[in-house]
Amino acid sequence: MDRHSENSTTQFFLEVRNITKMFGQFTALSDISVGIKQGEFVSVLGPSGCGKTTLLRVIAGLEEQNSGSVWIANRDVSREPVANRKLGIVFQSYALFPNINIIGNVQYGINRRQFSKSEREQRAMEMLELVGIEEQAHKYPAQLSGGQQQRVALARALAPSPSLLLLDEPLSALDARVRVYLRAEIRRIQETLGVTTLMVTHDQEEALTMADRVVVIDEGKLMQYASPHELYVSPQNPFVAGFIGEMNFMSDCMGRDPDSIFFGQYILQSKAGRAANYQGRPVIVAIRPEDIRVIRDESIDVNILKTKVERIEFRGSLYTIRLRVLHPAGGATDQRLNMDLQVETMESMNIRAQIELPIHLPPERLLLFKRQRGKS
Repeated sequence: MDRHSENSTTQFFLEVRNITKMFGQFTALSDISVGIKQGEFVSVLGPSGCGKTTLLRVIAGLEEQNSGSVWIANRDVSREPVANRKLGIVFQSYALFPNINIIGNVQYGINRRQFSKSEREQRAMEMLELVGIEEQAHKYPAQLSGGQQQRVALARALAPSPSLLLLDEPLSALDARVRVYLRAEIRRIQETLGVTTLMVTHDQEEALTMADRVVVIDEGKLMQYASPHELYVSPQNPFVAGFIGEMNFMSDCMGRDPDSIFFGQYILQSKAGRAANYQGRPVIVAIRPEDIRVIRDESIDVNILKTKVERIEFRGSLYTIRLRVLHPAGGATDQRLNMDLQVETMESMNIRAQIELPIHLPPERLLLFKRQRGKS
């Protein structure tokens, strides 16, 4: 959890406190703290090998942390076995029993001592109806598509009425069209049941479209924990800025005064006061491709760059224009920028490869980050 983003009195249903996990000399998780509210859907997002699945396994009790604690419903479960944590888990591989039919798979986790056979069958059918495959109840896993098998795995995880649902890359093995459909279905089911859910994914679109909040991890460290919108418009560091969506990073920048930055031979105005901490210091300037504007209004007189169009790429609903920044007096710089234009906007302009094109960088859209030592 971003310790500064949550009030200390907030009640969390799931809370991970200062978790560190080592594998020999390798640190998989470093002092991770995250809190999830009752009924919330939270995604853990990061590149392969960043530690996100390790975090899920620690929460589940499948891995033991070196330090820190896991709390579920105000109870420290750090040393308790998986069976005592009242979890539902859906693995990337589905983990269905091939020799048991679908309704038998879904019944598997329901307590046989507490419920009769007919009660277990009824509950299993309710879950199959919820995920929309009740007609497949008496088939076997090998007879189902990948998407259907994933829904069976979800129904099985939900059948025992878990207090917490853990999803480990649940859609990664499916084709794109099925993934899009199941994204909406999983969220619908989660909202219907109100079950607190944590989903691990490396897919930005999955995380942003499904989650209430997103935990971003890199190299075992928490980079940011925020809503999808906040991650996109207000990333806290260059990693999050570059990992969430597309981003242009501008080198050769130095803070000039509280409101502006030197960018090579240009002076860029920033949002009032945003550059105050960077006066006389190297700074990374970033801007989203969709925030760059083509100069169409002659009244604009700040943050105008001369560029040359190197390439134009059609991407369906938009065009991406590959630009090289030119010096004010002419001649190419090493800086390249990508600009996205909607098809309608592009068709109203005479933009083509190799022409010079003045662009505008809106001051309020510029993001500033501290340059890390040894990095440009």
